[in-house]
Amino acid sequence: MLANRYDVFSVLHVCVYFAVCHFAWVRHDATQWMQAWLSTALVSYYAFACGCVAHNSMHCRTFEHRGLETAYHQILTLTFGHPVSTLVPGHNLSHHRHTQTTLDAMRTSKVRFEWHFLNLLLFQPTVARDVFAVDMRYLSMQKMMNRAFFGQACAQFAVLLVSQAVLLWMDWRRFLLYVYLPHVFAQWAIVTMNLLQHDGCHVPCSDDTPAQRYNTARNFTGRVLNLLTFNNGYHTIHHMFPRMHWSRLREEHNRQVKPHIHPALEQSSLGVYLFRTFVFPGRRLDYLGAPVVLAPEQPDEDWTLQYAAPGLVLEDYDVDMDVRGRLGRIVSGVGTGCVRGS
Repeated sequence: MLANRYDVFSVLHVCVYFAVCHFAWVRHDATQWMQAWLSTALVSYYAFACGCVAHNSMHCRTFEHRGLETAYHQILTLTFGHPVSTLVPGHNLSHHRHTQTTLDAMRTSKVRFEWHFLNLLLFQPTVARDVFAVDMRYLSMQKMMNRAFFGQACAQFAVLLVSQAVLLWMDWRRFLLYVYLPHVFAQWAIVTMNLLQHDGCHVPCSDDTPAQRYNTARNFTGRVLNLLTFNNGYHTIHHMFPRMHWSRLREEHNRQVKPHIHPALEQSSLGVYLFRTFVFPGRRLDYLGAPVVLAPEQPDEDWTLQYAAPGLVLEDYDVDMDVRGRLGRIVSGVGTGCVRGS
């Protein structure tokens, strides 16, 4: 049933997430506060790891059978705390195809704090709204074109919201510790990896030299990290071949990327990089060691129209524009006394 035999480890990881979460939930009354927080930390790791699994599954399918794949995405939504189908517009179509440009809703230039540690902490909250806007715009377009993608994403939203509402009703404290906080951490961590892997790297462009195309991402090559994250540390090769299965990334990185990439973009230790970059000396440098110089920030550009059916224009499916238009009409109506019941 599996498209790749190595995905047995991905599926087992998902099963362990539910087992750990269930054990922490049922044992909560018998644990001390320190044990409860340790359980929260353990569930948080597994939620993040399942976020890595979800990321991989959006690039390379896990099951041959379409129905099993759909069900698996529903399950991954529960582990990650976010509808995994929405990774397609915000990550696959925006970030991968338009890395670090104004078409990339999660480009790292959006965080501009002088204290670099704040850029680490606040990158995910900073880009979250823009990524959500892209997701909603893409879903609206899919709905107008009667695509199955819209229904799948809505089903994931519904299952997630209902399950969380039930767990919140059962026990809000356990829900906070073993469901909500791990999901918040998982989403923060998976998005923040974008800052670690792209900030200060070469921005891809059409006239890149052969050497430059290898310097567009930072790679974390530690064996333990990649064991725990399904090789998500090997980022350059992932961008070069997004549909390559995660089990091949280390081998192909060593074969195709390592001989060409700038040495500074191969970091053997994530912990050392985090400390040196965000704590001490804590300077925002590019991969050549020079201070990162940010151009004036520009608004996001829309890329969704290239996937729209002929005849559709952005105003037809842009949720933000629709909301602003309705609010504008309401405000205008109030001002002229034309809104009934006001």
